[in-house]
Amino acid sequence: MGKIKKFSAVNIRKITGGKDPIRLVEEFILRRGFDPEECRREGEQDSARWMLSLGDNEELEILAEGIKKPAETTIYMGINVATVPLRGASDMLAAALEIADGLVGIKVSLVGHYLVLSSTLGVAGITVEELDYHYKLIDAQQQWFRETLAEELGWESS
Repeated sequence: MGKIKKFSAVNIRKITGGKDPIRLVEEFILRRGFDPEECRREGEQDSARWMLSLGDNEELEILAEGIKKPAETTIYMGINVATVPLRGASDMLAAALEIADGLVGIKVSLVGHYLVLSSTLGVAGITVEELDYHYKLIDAQQQWFRETLAEELGWESS
């Protein structure tokens, strides 16, 4: 048998596993055809935010929080689908909650004065394909949600 070489403790580095949440989101953004650096709006030690302009005054917000601990990082994706007016707000919110029962894999929230369709995911074990899947869930249901909300409230759809 050969001799066993001893390494000093200074030469041994800790290697942490898991995916880098920032790199994961940037790869998703690249696949959607955007430049991650141009889309980045905020970048702090423990969070980062990107805004992707989808056209028709729509933006996809992506927020990564808890970046320092990849096992606990969450990624939020959301698109504003309607502005809640002051007059008739209670009717609109009640209708939105009823319609939300038909959503699959995403949720509707009130953020400021906007109704937002969104998805929140834990980064542990997630892939870019899963991020893309959740974005497609939002994208596929936003038009249905808008039209159903307008119909429920008796508005003309735009």
